[in-house]
Amino acid sequence: MAVRKRLLLIAVFAVAAAVMLTPGVAFANYSIHGSYTMSTDACAGCHRAHTAASSITWTKTDLTEGSALLLGTSTSIDDFCYTCHGTAMLGADTNVFDGVFEADDGIGSDDTLNAFGEDLNGGGFNPAMFPTQHYPNNTTWVAYGGGTTGTDGIFSTGGTQVVIGCSVCHDVHGSSNYRLLKDVVNGVAVGGYDGTVDPVEPTPTPWVISAEPGYPTSGWLLHEPGAAQVALYTPDYTNPRYAKAPGVDATKGISGWCASCHTQYVNTTSDYDANDGFGYVTRHRHPTNVPLTNYLGARSLIVTDNVLPLAHDSSADYATQDSTDWIDCLTCHVAHGSNALMTGYAAVADSTDPLPDSSYGVTPGDGLGSVPPGDGNALLRSNNRGVCEACHNK
Repeated sequence: MAVRKRLLLIAVFAVAAAVMLTPGVAFANYSIHGSYTMSTDACAGCHRAHTAASSITWTKTDLTEGSALLLGTSTSIDDFCYTCHGTAMLGADTNVFDGVFEADDGIGSDDTLNAFGEDLNGGGFNPAMFPTQHYPNNTTWVAYGGGTTGTDGIFSTGGTQVVIGCSVCHDVHGSSNYRLLKDVVNGVAVGGYDGTVDPVEPTPTPWVISAEPGYPTSGWLLHEPGAAQVALYTPDYTNPRYAKAPGVDATKGISGWCASCHTQYVNTTSDYDANDGFGYVTRHRHPTNVPLTNYLGARSLIVTDNVLPLAHDSSADYATQDSTDWIDCLTCHVAHGSNALMTGYAAVADSTDPLPDSSYGVTPGDGLGSVPPGDGNALLRSNNRGVCEACHNK
């Protein structure tokens, strides 16, 4: 951690003056991250038009690289993001590196929102705290279940390597989606704007929305300062307030968005070799974007001492789990990093010969292994298969 902080010092000092002049709380899709006025000073918080020292580039539409014109000397977009969203940084209250909220008090009148030191909904990227992460810092990775057959996400079959970091999933300048989630990921449209009716003020077409109080469920406007949209909006970074897809479209929502990389996971079955010893066979998956009523049995599917987040209709019912709520990717998994432990049968090296604790992470017995083709704890919300027991209550 000390090494990372030293690497960031130059960039931090470079942007300190800019970020200290910005509001203490910067909402996603507003302030420094989009919805700018014509006289905005936010651009200068990150960019220099003629004297940028950072080597970070961006990919143009013709696939050539150009300078991102970023302030400071960061060499990766992730380190640049950590100058505000890192440990003890002043630019943002959301410390995504350590996975905690760092405001002095809550936002708005609801004291349960964003209390100081509370865990962020998505976990974090500090490897000492979150051994399994969604591979930030421009590392090379494969998306399990990727490609037309799923083999793009399997190492043993030469899966397609992708570089992943903050800007792979998030658009720093804003998007139609919740939490700056990009409108195009892996070449797949998962949100955007329809300018056929009004080219000056295109209509948002989000795939991912929120059940936070006052969230603009029709999507974030483009080319608009945003004051009207955030006037009643209270972001909640520490309590999951997930919403069903716009229009209750089962092909969209966060599950449809994740499927832009994990392409096979939108289907309940597909055929491929998952590198688990069983070869090329039909693979079956837990359904997503389905209500609990699909599996309502003789007793409750909700264990009240370990409630998993579901997707709700609105902010009015976010705290009440019922049979109409949806199961989606974020019901079982976190987006950034998890510290859940995998032990016993949840840590098996060879699925054809399941021996407890035969798959390990860094050190044998550390509980960081998982059933192939998993990696670490597969970003699960609770130890072993607690996410299964929370609903199925066996």
